[in-house]
Amino acid sequence: MNDSAIKTFCVQAREKLEQGVELRMQKYGIAAESVPNAAADAVGALPLSPIEREQRAELLQLQAKLGEGDAAHGNARLKERAAYTWFNRMVAIRFMELRDFLPSRVRMFSRSDGSFGSQAVDEALDLEIEGLNAARVLQLKQASDDEALFRYLFLAQCQELASCIPNVFEPVDSALELLLPDKLMARDGVAQAMVEDIPEEDWLTHVEILGWMYQYYNAERKIEVDAAVKKGKKVFKDDLAPKTQLFTPEWIVRYMVENSLGRLWMLNNPQSGLRERMEYYIEPDAEHEDFIRIYGPEEITLCDPACGSGHILVYAFDLLYAMYEERGYREREIPQLILQNNLTGLEIDSRAAQISGLALAMCAREHDRRFFGRGVSANISVFKPVAFDDGELPEGCALVKKKSLLDALAHLDEVGSLLTPGEVELAAIREAIAMCENNGGGLFANNAADKLKVALSACERLARKSSCVVANPPYLGSSAFDPFMSKWVKENYPDVKSDLCTCFIERVLSLTDRSGFAGLATSNSWMFLSSYEKLRQKIVNENTIDSLVQLSVHGFHGIAAQVCTFVLRNKHVAGYRGGYVRLNDFDHWTLQEGKTLEAIKNPDCGWFYRRDADTFKQIPGTPIAYWASDAVCTDFSQMGSLSDVAKPRQGLATGDNNRFLREWWEPGKCNLAIWNPGSAKWYPCNKGGSFRKWYGNFEIVINWQEDGAEIKGFQGSVIRNPSYYLREGLTWGTISSSLLSMRYTPKGFIFESKGAMCFAESSTIMKCCLGALNSSPAMRFLSILCPTLDFHEGPVGRVPVADAIDMYTQQDICNIVDGCIATSKDDYDSFETSWDFKRHPLV
Repeated sequence: MNDSAIKTFCVQAREKLEQGVELRMQKYGIAAESVPNAAADAVGALPLSPIEREQRAELLQLQAKLGEGDAAHGNARLKERAAYTWFNRMVAIRFMELRDFLPSRVRMFSRSDGSFGSQAVDEALDLEIEGLNAARVLQLKQASDDEALFRYLFLAQCQELASCIPNVFEPVDSALELLLPDKLMARDGVAQAMVEDIPEEDWLTHVEILGWMYQYYNAERKIEVDAAVKKGKKVFKDDLAPKTQLFTPEWIVRYMVENSLGRLWMLNNPQSGLRERMEYYIEPDAEHEDFIRIYGPEEITLCDPACGSGHILVYAFDLLYAMYEERGYREREIPQLILQNNLTGLEIDSRAAQISGLALAMCAREHDRRFFGRGVSANISVFKPVAFDDGELPEGCALVKKKSLLDALAHLDEVGSLLTPGEVELAAIREAIAMCENNGGGLFANNAADKLKVALSACERLARKSSCVVANPPYLGSSAFDPFMSKWVKENYPDVKSDLCTCFIERVLSLTDRSGFAGLATSNSWMFLSSYEKLRQKIVNENTIDSLVQLSVHGFHGIAAQVCTFVLRNKHVAGYRGGYVRLNDFDHWTLQEGKTLEAIKNPDCGWFYRRDADTFKQIPGTPIAYWASDAVCTDFSQMGSLSDVAKPRQGLATGDNNRFLREWWEPGKCNLAIWNPGSAKWYPCNKGGSFRKWYGNFEIVINWQEDGAEIKGFQGSVIRNPSYYLREGLTWGTISSSLLSMRYTPKGFIFESKGAMCFAESSTIMKCCLGALNSSPAMRFLSILCPTLDFHEGPVGRVPVADAIDMYTQQDICNIVDGCIATSKDDYDSFETSWDFKRHPLV
């Protein structure tokens, strides 16, 4: 596909459609600056017909609801909603007309020869669209009012499609028709760009073009939200979808679906020919298998709990179709069976859900030309908030006491699939419904009952499990959570609260049947960071890592996060050796797919591994270090650690480095403790610095006059481990772009958080530790403990070191280390940045 052309079209279409909608809003007096008279008979000099008055009143009511008390916000959201509604319908009709899927078999936005224009307008008198008024068509045709005629035909086509695929073309109510932009078929307009700028073959190649259009339509909004987040702003519910929804690359979708849905089928049907079409299928460990037994494709269920525009569901549809076909089902009956029995999507964004439903409907229509008349829709659930006012629920019902559940229901358009209702919660909602209906009803009771039924339907769906659950969940760090989400996630997902994508790992497993498969694409932070240790232990102890592909640092196009995609089995299978692909050495997103395929076809390539996840428990913190050799794992399990013989410690944080830190040559010599230890203001400070082993990087000084009185009195400072200040030790930079570099530090130094220090009981032990930590084996250990190059005190303290070394070996080590320190000091002192500089060695 021509991604550039598609993106340009979508960005420009959004701008033009919003401008067109805004002009219509101004024309009909729907503005944010004042509170209009909803019952007015005219807007300025423009008289309103009874239908237009009704439409305008409905739109004003919707605007107020969307604004939640903020007129300007309501105005912006109404404009955005209307513009996207028409974009969605235009794209859907264009997609269908090129495939000859429209019931009328007549094109709306192009002529039969493919040129820009409307075949429907040209052939309007013979056009067959359900609900079309022939007299009205004749009247507009005779008046040669092509714009009004196209508008009438377009709206009629939308109404007809609403009856065919209602979850996609939800009925366009009369109110929204008022905001359909004028001159859609004008030269240089949206329709012309859609027809002429995007080649027909791009529309015909695959249904995924619909997903790309959804993402690109929201691209500018995502850029705006990303910029706001970088400035420290929070992401509220209106911005959650554009911020977090990202179209999943096809190869990752195929990997996840083939190794979950495809794996389940192959385990039950080992002779199936389906294996031949699954390029990304990683052969399982045949010696250790435990899986759900199925007898036919109707028994398989697959759910995407964050379905977005439906890319995962679409590929699952294709794979399921092949399964049904393999079992001898007739082509035309398969689509209906798949949508009724197999696939479910959950989403908080109705716009994305419409694209998802449209994509699945197009898949079904591809195989069944009568599909639109069968009354079957994709099972896509959109979660909307259900809030109850004080006193609205029946007095004495159990639901009243479940504040956490009520809060989540009121924010269901934010928490979405992360809500985990159990039988107790479902029973409480059912009880409340029964109490409303048994107490005689009435207006308020009926209203509460209706809302309770909506809540029950959502919770029942959220409580249902599937044999396969596959998702590319939203990525959003906790620092960007709004106040509600921040509190709610901490309460409900305490072990994975740092990011939405890691919350979904836990949630996806709870949505998966016992022995079922869960496929995800998430940040790889859960594999290594200490904050996710409990999650890793749970996965290793209670689940099975079937396979995993770890992308390189820049392996996922469009986001900064390091990504991995993996499939878990929701049962622990002892001894199971999962398949792992490590792409770290191929650091560009264009290389990821090819190198993954190469690893699958050739397991001896060097970046494919087989590993029993139980071995990860031998390593402190249980990192998912599948590339670690058996010898390395043995070292971790049998040797002591650095923290057993020395003490890595984190340093202080000044809270204002510009105020409290200097380069050593900035203050006067008399103010430096290097030369005036008794009364000086500025003391040497370790703060990391560039890669340098053994000695050096002594360039920063800190205001530590009167034992740091000024820093200690500063509100933003954090003083850590002061009893270790000014002591001899080892230092290193906790953040690196390459490897750890440990250096000797004499007495007299303060140390900062980025320049941690390590202390030992004796100089001999300290130098042995220095030698060990600057060795190549230590680098191998640290590549496992600190794969993100974040060398903080905890993981550094876990580096395996020998428990005991005889005194002669210790002395030999100290002699070598002393020589390394001396050589490094001579080198460092040959530069003017060293306070011991005398003259350049070449002079």
